[in-house]
Amino acid sequence: MTRTLKSMFALTTVAIIIGQAETVQRFARQPRNQEPPPVFNSEPARVLVRACGNCHSSHTDWPWYSHVAPVSWWIAWDVRKGRERLDWSEWETYSPRQRCDELESICGLISTGRMPPRLYRSLHPEARLNETEKKRVCSWVKEKTLKEKAFVAR
Repeated sequence: MTRTLKSMFALTTVAIIIGQAETVQRFARQPRNQEPPPVFNSEPARVLVRACGNCHSSHTDWPWYSHVAPVSWWIAWDVRKGRERLDWSEWETYSPRQRCDELESICGLISTGRMPPRLYRSLHPEARLNETEKKRVCSWVKEKTLKEKAFVAR
């Protein structure tokens, strides 16, 4: 090997080792396995948590490959973005109007297959929803939305 190629290989190896150490620290700081709020105690809600909770709550089961850089960076970014968009662990802190808005979008997203994303479903069979599960989740969402709207209207 040429000297330049050896130097590039050494720098790449050092960068991966440093990135791996950073990844381990980042995952160590994140809360794990917190239970979803009580509103998610019904069967349709548990289906929703099963399929979407890894990215949309602090109840994340990190697979082994989520601790290996550089894949871990991508997964951590996806989870962070998912939690920013909707975090069921923070559900009780949302205003009634925010909860209503979030609930109204859930049925459309799962019915059209936009959520969970296709790549995620291919790696996580538990995230695949059959038609019956989708219908039950949508019914639950409609029921919860009506309750939230009634609360907002007061």
